[in-house]
Amino acid sequence: MYSFQILEGLIQEEYPLIGCESPLQERLRLLVHITQFCQNTNRKCYLWNLGEEAIKELTIKDSKLAIRGFAEYTPKPRYNKEDYFHVLSFWKEYQESGVLIIENIYPWIKENSPKETDFFLVSEWIKSSLINIKLYNQNTGKIALILGATADISSDIAAEILIWKQDLPDVSEIINSLTQAGVLPPEYTKIDVLTVANAGMGLYISDILNLLKEVRKTTDFINSEEVAIALLKQKIQLLNRLYDIEFLPPPKVQLGGLELMQESFKKFKRLLTPGAKQYNLRVPKGIMLVGPPGTGKSHSAKACSQNMGIPLIMVDWGNFRSFGNQAEIKLERLLKVADKLSQIILYFDDFDKGFAGDDDLAKRLAGKLLTWMQERTSDVLVIASVNRMEWLPPELTRAGRFDYLFKVDLPNNGERYTIFKLHAARFDERFRNGGDPWSEEEWRRILKATNRCVGAEIQTIVERAASTIFCSTVKEDIYSEEKLPPLKLTIEALLEERRQINPLALREADTVESMRNKADQQALPSSPLDSSRFAVGNIDIFG
Repeated sequence: MYSFQILEGLIQEEYPLIGCESPLQERLRLLVHITQFCQNTNRKCYLWNLGEEAIKELTIKDSKLAIRGFAEYTPKPRYNKEDYFHVLSFWKEYQESGVLIIENIYPWIKENSPKETDFFLVSEWIKSSLINIKLYNQNTGKIALILGATADISSDIAAEILIWKQDLPDVSEIINSLTQAGVLPPEYTKIDVLTVANAGMGLYISDILNLLKEVRKTTDFINSEEVAIALLKQKIQLLNRLYDIEFLPPPKVQLGGLELMQESFKKFKRLLTPGAKQYNLRVPKGIMLVGPPGTGKSHSAKACSQNMGIPLIMVDWGNFRSFGNQAEIKLERLLKVADKLSQIILYFDDFDKGFAGDDDLAKRLAGKLLTWMQERTSDVLVIASVNRMEWLPPELTRAGRFDYLFKVDLPNNGERYTIFKLHAARFDERFRNGGDPWSEEEWRRILKATNRCVGAEIQTIVERAASTIFCSTVKEDIYSEEKLPPLKLTIEALLEERRQINPLALREADTVESMRNKADQQALPSSPLDSSRFAVGNIDIFG
């Protein structure tokens, strides 16, 4: 059922007091829809907000919203602050039926509102007025809709107000809205319209229509695939801006090692298939990646997105809390977006940092996330990266919360060999297509020198060595169009750069070992035992 249809049912049943949560960008669409419904059911529709200061009557004329004055309401002279809200007393006493939409009063009736004397007195007056409206307007045909972007209501009156929240539209609602708005060419087939609608999933209708206007500036709308791709790009930019996230289509990444974890990712992909649904099988509720910084946890999440072929939403959990009191609302809306997108990975980076202070906001956010993970029915896969497991509340790591815990450890010799080759291939063509210009003995020198280095540190070593070689071999005044000589990495350059850095696992040995030990106690290994030719067991100590 469409979200608006649920609201229509509540109006039809004449609930006297209804709290409505709808995003600001949907305000005009909602007002038009309510007014049209009232007109169709022979009800008067009115609007009041602090900006208008007066009640306005709403009608639909030529399919557009028409606003006109309402002579029966006279604002009260403002001798006291509660006089600003005289409309509440008026609606309680008004003798005619109808629907009154009231805006701008949620700040006075929300939970944990300011306790200053003047604000508190006005807040209590408004709450009492709303309770009286419900009491006096039973079975009178008078309905008050309290409209705002967030229906945050104080617990002392929450039971008195029925709440309706505007959900994100599903694909059928998007198709219906696009068809009614006439924004797509009439020659589009049902498949064409579905293609565009799928690209807009996770957005409200108003956002989709506005983004399609932007798309029209650069796209001719002849090919629905091109329109969908352009709309998807616009959607990604909007979501990134709204939620301070990074939305990534399935990336193309290479991961050195961690074979056991990658095999699990491939298994999870099969759980997205229709066949798995017939057996009531679903992707795990959550996966936790545990290990020291720089070991490749974020890179592993991208590899999971690649292996499963579904998009990735990256959220810095610590920074997410910077929204303050809005963090819970942002999280709730982000989870709704993820639910609508369904087959997607929601990755929370540095998950443990959000709980370092053990404050009330951290607990509320964790509770909201856990409740959603427990109750969700979509195919969203939650992945969280953690450095310090001891910072997490115990309820987060118990069975049934995060189904899989993987230890992402310091890379072994074989994995460091693979990581070196992946990064070296970016600069030295000799390493591409499986090439390897160095002897086993040369590799052993590098691997021994980089023992306890993580992937991020190996990347830094290779990049700095490539920069040093470039600066020493290519003349400064060379023209860009000239063919440059191939850049060749050397063992000596890599070893020199290694000498200039102090790996975290050596610099903070006690801390890193504590992280590894705690991960060992609860998490599964991400890598099998090193069976490469560089494994410790394959070294001839008498050679």
